[in-house]
Amino acid sequence: MITDRNIIIISAVYPPEPQVSARMSFDLANGLAGQGYCITVLCPQPSRPLKTDYSQYSNPDAPVVTVENEVKVVRLPSFAAPESRLLPRIWESFSFGREVTKFLIKEKVKPDVLYVNSWPLLSQSMIARYAKNNAAPMVLQVMDIYPEALTSKLPGFLKLAIHFPLTRLDAWIARQADYLIVISDNMRRTYTDNRRIPESRIATIPTWQDNSLFVDVPDRIEACHHYGIPCDLFTFLYLGNIGPVAGVDFLIRAFHRAAIDRAQLVIVGDGSAKADCIKLVGSLSPAHIHFISDPDAANVSRLQSMAHVCLLPMKSGTGMSSIPSKLPAYLFSAKPVIAAVDPDSDTARLIQTAECGWVGAPEDLDWLTARMRDVAAMTGDDLTTFGEKGRRFGLAHFSKNHGVQRLAGLVTSAVSRIDNSSLHKRD
Repeated sequence: MITDRNIIIISAVYPPEPQVSARMSFDLANGLAGQGYCITVLCPQPSRPLKTDYSQYSNPDAPVVTVENEVKVVRLPSFAAPESRLLPRIWESFSFGREVTKFLIKEKVKPDVLYVNSWPLLSQSMIARYAKNNAAPMVLQVMDIYPEALTSKLPGFLKLAIHFPLTRLDAWIARQADYLIVISDNMRRTYTDNRRIPESRIATIPTWQDNSLFVDVPDRIEACHHYGIPCDLFTFLYLGNIGPVAGVDFLIRAFHRAAIDRAQLVIVGDGSAKADCIKLVGSLSPAHIHFISDPDAANVSRLQSMAHVCLLPMKSGTGMSSIPSKLPAYLFSAKPVIAAVDPDSDTARLIQTAECGWVGAPEDLDWLTARMRDVAAMTGDDLTTFGEKGRRFGLAHFSKNHGVQRLAGLVTSAVSRIDNSSLHKRD
């Protein structure tokens, strides 16, 4: 199918940045281009992870425009804040929203549909205002609930002062969308119950992973040798961002306290709390804790092949509205999961439904210590059974093709509504 319909994808991150959200926008763009739609991606010039060389995509004075797999990608010179600090992140959101709307107006772009996967809340509100003023249908992707994700980290008096106006702003943004895409059932309930968005305008589409990367299971011993990790020890593995809400320090304390003979903890990732975690390891002096940095998403399968069990900790209250993107990757690798998460979270329900691991309360040191000891004593066959259950569940719910088809269907349905409206006018 060839069409002249112009779909604009606005994405806060985009490859070569490795974030799951970047890959989702990339997969959507290529899926729609493959259907014959004219696709333009508007994104910032890349900045994540910090200190990565993106000089070929950088120009502080003008957009960097490329054509990638029949997709036009416009990387805008907006302010970037790859480090997790509040005020720079607020300015980053404002700056990207301003650059997006300025580009659309200056270039006299006439989008038939906007798919918006942008920073909350400022950039979203500016793009939503543009969509409203230009009668452009908008499909809004929500990856995390704001302001709740922000106010949960603030002192009580400040939380009370800003929660109400920011909630009102988020509700207004959501009302401008023809479709609101959320990634979990708890997130959906927040928008129906708290923001009063009609259920008919909300779709739950979990974040997906490229399951093709996990088809050929890498050899565990080869992977251990590649990363310099002992291959003869029972291996607990965490892979993901090492940030303030990730709870990696909790994993380190539990592993140290468990004192399991012939076991190791492998921590893969980067983030603002990594230096503090390394200091914590130094102060406790536990044996067999290793840190690895490898931002290449294509290596996730190899990294996870080293694990006997994967770990998923979250600080209390931080995992209620989303499913961490690392979980589908754990499932595709056929690894059992030990999760320390809120018991009412979507993550807890998923692991229990899939019967692929164990769930305990966040930051419960006694529980995690005991669970680590118990799991390390299990037979290989029992661990394999848990892992295979997770793989089957992951393929049924988090595969790339399934997610792209559903999301592309919602975006193109907005295009279809334009076509139908035009047809009725001609009649």
